[in-house]
Amino acid sequence: MEVLTTVVVISILALMAFQSFGIIQAKAERSRCESNLRSLYAAASAYVTDQDSWPQIPIDDIEDPAYAQAWIDAYTPYKIGRPNWICPSIQKAMGNPPYEDGGENTRIDYLPTPFDDSPRAAFQWPTHPWFLERGDVHGNGNLIMFTNGRIRSMMEVKNDPQTVVIP
Repeated sequence: MEVLTTVVVISILALMAFQSFGIIQAKAERSRCESNLRSLYAAASAYVTDQDSWPQIPIDDIEDPAYAQAWIDAYTPYKIGRPNWICPSIQKAMGNPPYEDGGENTRIDYLPTPFDDSPRAAFQWPTHPWFLERGDVHGNGNLIMFTNGRIRSMMEVKNDPQTVVIP
């Protein structure tokens, strides 16, 4: 009887641990996603400082691998590679398709917002998003990287009357 009780207690503890593992894994993926956005922010800031404008990449088809490749190429000199453009949660949800070699699988999971080519236009509005995460994979809406370097979820932005997003 004591062995049975011990087995039941251990089973319950194991079940609780597995549930906690999922929560911890989700938080780690969001943290990595935020790290990617911070890296993109640093590269974008350096690009705008060096070039005096935002990259002027046509938005004909954001699903086209050429569009993704153009953004990857724009920030490569700033040590931003393909993995920085990939959200780990989206990658997992897609079944971990290859993206490292370019080609038809080239994609970016953080969409840059357009700015005109006037000098430092990307820095003019502190609440204008620079990058938007493609999907709501972290639970509170897509993550957004703002001009001032702040990362917020869509839900946080929606519930904050202080945040004004410039269209």
